[in-house]
Amino acid sequence: MSSTPLKILLVDDMDIIMDIIISYLDTIDQDFLYLKASNGRDACKIAQQVAPDLIIMDWEMPKMNGIEALKLIKKKDSIKDIPVIISSGFSDAINVKKALDAGAIDYIKKPIDSTELVARVKSVLALTKSFKELHRKQEELKKEQQKVENILNGLLPPKIVQEIKETGTSKPKRYKSASVMFTDLVGFTKKTSTMSPKRLINELNEIFSAFDKIIKKHNCTRIKTIGDAYLAVSGLPEENPNHAVNLIHAAIEFRQFIFERNMINSIKWEITTGITSGEIVGSLIGIDNYLFDVFGENVNTASRIQSHCSPMNIAVSSSTYELTNDGFIYEEQGKVSLKGMNEIDIYHVMNIYSDIELSNIYSNFDLY
Repeated sequence: MSSTPLKILLVDDMDIIMDIIISYLDTIDQDFLYLKASNGRDACKIAQQVAPDLIIMDWEMPKMNGIEALKLIKKKDSIKDIPVIISSGFSDAINVKKALDAGAIDYIKKPIDSTELVARVKSVLALTKSFKELHRKQEELKKEQQKVENILNGLLPPKIVQEIKETGTSKPKRYKSASVMFTDLVGFTKKTSTMSPKRLINELNEIFSAFDKIIKKHNCTRIKTIGDAYLAVSGLPEENPNHAVNLIHAAIEFRQFIFERNMINSIKWEITTGITSGEIVGSLIGIDNYLFDVFGENVNTASRIQSHCSPMNIAVSSSTYELTNDGFIYEEQGKVSLKGMNEIDIYHVMNIYSDIELSNIYSNFDLY
């Protein structure tokens, strides 16, 4: 016998009928806990309070008959899936159909035959058990699908995820006006050479997780991390006319986050940041392992600008400067020669936040 008894609610205005049903069901190799109600109204109340595994309910009762109670039960989300067997002296097919249409899972004619009752109850309980197991597996599947969805959304921009869902792929696209940013941790190799792997990963997780939140806040998109380098864009895959402004705001907050983190952390970091704007190609890469990546001369330019940048500065190209010079304070660095490129004009972003704003920014990352 099962260690946990199944709850069966018996509903009939005649106690003798309920006692007969109990005597029949006791022949089944299963523990049952019997609950009783003498009318449909009480049956609905008990069903909501106890949520029985099965209800066997008479049709003809005072106050509220079985069909009326059945219809109410099926309207309640919390109890609508409880299987209900209707018992009745009505023997014609029209009444059987009426009971089944109202939501009954089965129909037993009175006087109740013991063999028929036992067979139908066994069948209903087996069906209910299978339904519950199926429902449990569906819930587990939903949870697993949500986990996959969360991972996918962490790896790819939402628009790309939606395209994959709808078409199975995402076509490469040339974005005529976008901005790209590289940020790098200064002296990473030297600092991490004596760190334990756990401490190293903790440092990167904490910093890059904060960067992720800042990027999202300013409507930008993280593309990937490459060791200690962080690559982000704005204006793709969702086009945005304010792409350069948004990315500079994010870069400023990156710098401010590092400033404040250094105040309370034993390991002090500095970052260098390079930004440029213009045409960028974005594309989904890979067949089994997806990666959304960016390509083009401007991606290389941002990387070269970052490499040339001095610690804790934000260096931008003339293309980004021209899009944003009315909203930020810049210091012109003049023409610089970048590896593999012609000389280009470089500008440093001079804006910083106030102490109050710094505290608000930093407190968002739960690092105190």
